[in-house]
Amino acid sequence: MAFGFLLTRFWGWSALFFRRLSRFIVKIALPIYFFSRISVVQPETIREGMLFPLAALVIVACSLACSWLFFRFLPASTTEKRACVALSSFGNSGYIPLMVIEIFPLTLPMVAEVFGSQIPTLYVGTYLLVQSPLLWAVGNFLVTGRERKPRLRELLSPPLIGILCGLLMVFTGGGELLLHRQYPTYHIYRALEQLGQITFPLILLSLGSMIANINFAQGLRRGVARLALGVMAFRFLVLPLLFLAGYFLFLDRMHLLPPQIWVLFLETHLPPATALSIMTAQARKNEDLVSLSILITYLAFLLFLPLYLPVFLNLPNLF
Repeated sequence: MAFGFLLTRFWGWSALFFRRLSRFIVKIALPIYFFSRISVVQPETIREGMLFPLAALVIVACSLACSWLFFRFLPASTTEKRACVALSSFGNSGYIPLMVIEIFPLTLPMVAEVFGSQIPTLYVGTYLLVQSPLLWAVGNFLVTGRERKPRLRELLSPPLIGILCGLLMVFTGGGELLLHRQYPTYHIYRALEQLGQITFPLILLSLGSMIANINFAQGLRRGVARLALGVMAFRFLVLPLLFLAGYFLFLDRMHLLPPQIWVLFLETHLPPATALSIMTAQARKNEDLVSLSILITYLAFLLFLPLYLPVFLNLPNLF
């Protein structure tokens, strides 16, 4: 991420290059990653993952209600409050959890054996089946301050199509064909799998470039820093408290698998979705607030996740 920041801010790599790189990630690399990961899992694992569309609906609904109460009494315009609600309710539910899932085996390999990487990836994919359309419908409506029906191509994003294609392969038995070494499909699958593995270094580069392009000073001049800090407080204080309350009140009694708890933890300890900045740029509204909030929350994420991770790993009955 720091390398992407340096390439943009000091070494002259253009914003056009990183926009094209982001387009490659969203339209090609992420769909291939999801397809290669999901298409070869067992059908019973898919059934376990059906918890997560419901979880996405519950988390987004609770976040919308709590953040509306949280920002209701702050001195700000209605448009800014709506943007804060969107930033607080919709996290980066794809990039960040998948990145952590992929690097976790390298940083804490003994603990990662409990969670694995392939099954949590599937859970994130099924979570996005609901979260992604909600982001482009409800999140877009809130953050841009205007009502517009979401376009079909926005709801059916390329990563979502990759997830659905992977699920289709599982339920039609095509996953076994992909892993059969005597067929050429096996080598195609392995090539797609290797291409999917480059996704996360590229995502980090793009995130660093995005931070480098944020106009921090302009946001401070407009007095939106207080609201941005409020978004950070909600995402890294209120949502983690809601996760802990949910764990001790409900999740612990549901006898969920450790990878399921792991993904629910990740989905409630995230910075906002970067797609919100794309929406505001297109609408030319709340750009400073959203950009500044993303900058503050992504930097805070690097500090808060290492603090919350030991708390999570010491939850009772987790292992």
